[in-house]
Amino acid sequence: MNNKKDTRKSRLVFDAKMARKLLKQGFVVIDIKPNRENTDKTIFVFENTDEFKVALEKLMDELKAKKEAETEVEIEFEGEIEVEIDVD
Repeated sequence: MNNKKDTRKSRLVFDAKMARKLLKQGFVVIDIKPNRENTDKTIFVFENTDEFKVALEKLMDELKAKKEAETEVEIEFEGEIEVEIDVD
């Protein structure tokens, strides 16, 4: 975690799946905004409480670990695979 003091009153969440996970944990969306860079997407605004910071960091760590695990699997299967088929 950063040693800097986070003084923001709200946090923006750009990922709907992440916002849904936070909602399921009891955090409340205090506003929604259109994403100006991608008009098909929505930005979710949450109150930046200490509890929210901990939950968001935990979710981010889980996402990072999942992506790293997926990358390891991709590397594992990058080489050629030899398959023997017995046809009688």
